[in-house]
Amino acid sequence: MTKNEAMPNQHLEAARLKKRWSVEMASKKVGVSVNTFNRWERGLQLPHLNTLDRLCKAFAMSTEELGFTTVISARRRKKASGQESITTDRPEIDGHPSAMTTAQDVVASTTLSSFHSLAYVATDAIPVVQSGVSGEEGGGMTRRQAISLLIRIPTSLLAFTQKTQEQLLYADEILLFSSVNLPLCWRLYYEGGFIELNTVLPGYVQFLSSLAQLPSRHQMWAANLSSQVHQLSYLLALQRQDFGTALYHTQEAIRYGKIAQDTNLQAASIARRAYIYFCLQRRQQKLFTYQEALRYCTTSSPLLKGYIYAGLAEAYATSGDSGRAYEFLKLAHEQYPDRPEEDPAYAYTHFRWPTFYNFAGQIYLHVDQPKQAWEAFATVERLVPPDEEPHRLELTVYQAATALALEEQEQSCALLEKAVRDARALGSNLRYNEAMVIFERMQEKWGRESHVKALANLF
Repeated sequence: MTKNEAMPNQHLEAARLKKRWSVEMASKKVGVSVNTFNRWERGLQLPHLNTLDRLCKAFAMSTEELGFTTVISARRRKKASGQESITTDRPEIDGHPSAMTTAQDVVASTTLSSFHSLAYVATDAIPVVQSGVSGEEGGGMTRRQAISLLIRIPTSLLAFTQKTQEQLLYADEILLFSSVNLPLCWRLYYEGGFIELNTVLPGYVQFLSSLAQLPSRHQMWAANLSSQVHQLSYLLALQRQDFGTALYHTQEAIRYGKIAQDTNLQAASIARRAYIYFCLQRRQQKLFTYQEALRYCTTSSPLLKGYIYAGLAEAYATSGDSGRAYEFLKLAHEQYPDRPEEDPAYAYTHFRWPTFYNFAGQIYLHVDQPKQAWEAFATVERLVPPDEEPHRLELTVYQAATALALEEQEQSCALLEKAVRDARALGSNLRYNEAMVIFERMQEKWGRESHVKALANLF
């Protein structure tokens, strides 16, 4: 089966949603990896017959009901004739199919290849290995280490310049380096590289901000990059639950967006400030801040308009105004571009359709429609790649809250446990404390249940 021929298995997805299982829980029930189950649902992979038996038992459904009748029959015929050619379950390395390459892997491999020679110079000829391989056996480095190395180069050169008091690179050359490396910084963030970014970003902030404050032919360019790096720094502060620092970075991002004369940067920065009030549960400040961002919508990109409308919808739902909430949610859906990654604001926002459905799920929770919320978060689960750790962790927290609203005790306990462990592994105080709030609500509802009591050990 080629990728062009792949058809999503809607029967399997519908069966999972009916059980109110996340992909994580469904994969555990069947005894396969999350990545494998995802590929089944997307029609990119077929289970072996013995795995299919486990799948049917887990769901208490037939192969026909799970959508595998035609392909299984075809595979049996081909197998009998010795012409088996359908893609089936294959061994995995670190969760990635060993014999299949996704488009994302191709991009990652290309990126590493492009900077291969530079990495050799900077690391005294230590080889760079492919994404998904630990590199420990061959003495090389991981993909995360390679990206971390590349983004350190500008700040390392600046530190060397300050130490020797010699100007090695001109301002425009450092700005060019920063323009190339900032997309790598965003990629590192979404792959969970918080520690590496916390080390290197202050250097970018210091240099870019100093250039952005000085009148020169590079000022607007430097201001544009400075606004972007402050937005990324805001995200890191938010994960630490350092809301004061997060607010500071949004204010600086707005300021440099003005110097750059870029309304998209300003709108994105204001919307990010509104999200801080979402985390702090300050309803009025959140609503007022989104209304402030709304003033930029006439000149903002479609993606930012859609995000701001969705944020307003969630703010109105929190305030009990379901009518306006649904009105703005509809506007957000209409405004969101089909391909968000082609929007000019995507590079420094990474807002996508999963972002929209996260808002939708929150809105449905606010208006006491947990079934619709679960479906919205199921869409997010289908769209977010498994290796985007911050997004997957956020989703798990939201699913745990939704399972609680649905009074699904086993599901909510399993999701909460996963959320806490993942939050600790990632170093996200924000998601850890959100999980703790959910646990307190679980104690109110099921405090005497053994499953719930056992979760206390996580905290």
